[in-house]
Amino acid sequence: MTTICLKFETEQEALLKIIHEDFELLEPVVNVQYANCREVGWMSGGEYRLIQLSSPVRYMGNPEGLEGQYPLVIWENKACPIIGGREEDGMPKIFADIASERHWGEHWFTSASYECNTFLTIDLERKEELGAGEIAKMNEHSKTNVFGWRYIPNMGKGGASLSHATLYPQEAIATQVWIGEGSIKWNPLTLEQNLVQYSIISTLAQLPVIRFLPAIMMKGSSRLNVGDSRPLP
Repeated sequence: MTTICLKFETEQEALLKIIHEDFELLEPVVNVQYANCREVGWMSGGEYRLIQLSSPVRYMGNPEGLEGQYPLVIWENKACPIIGGREEDGMPKIFADIASERHWGEHWFTSASYECNTFLTIDLERKEELGAGEIAKMNEHSKTNVFGWRYIPNMGKGGASLSHATLYPQEAIATQVWIGEGSIKWNPLTLEQNLVQYSIISTLAQLPVIRFLPAIMMKGSSRLNVGDSRPLP
């Protein structure tokens, strides 16, 4: 797996509008992650790519005090991971064409598009590679709680047949890591260019970017701990 991870500070009030009230925002930061997942076991060695935007939160719906990442949206380029992650685990997954990471020297980049219309680009200037000791310290904190919201609407009327928070634990082990400087650029589409996702893209594109924080590029592996996923009361 190859990932590009960057994050930026934004305005808290703007971010709170798109985070469910059962979660407490820990800091006004948006994490942007691109991942190229290769040799995926449950896809018989296949591959898929994703772009995820998330923020750090605490779940307030019970006394466990769970902290983790709350995805605002996850774009993926294959139907199989979208259907499983969304219907089973409540992840906010939708489709986009996502380019493989490319580079010119140490400038790495990728993009997401819909029906040939590019709406997001990600850039990374890759710099220093971390040593084995630094990577080992990172891997001591390899597990992440990822929260979701599983929602199934009623048929033919308003309301929901199913609506509750979910916990979807994940783990990532790094073998190579580089630090760098990253950025994203939105190219908001018109309503007719992406009718279904228009409001999602335009809302995220309007989040103010106060400043970009240090970025990383990582090679390694990940595990989706589906057996430990569960609904949250």
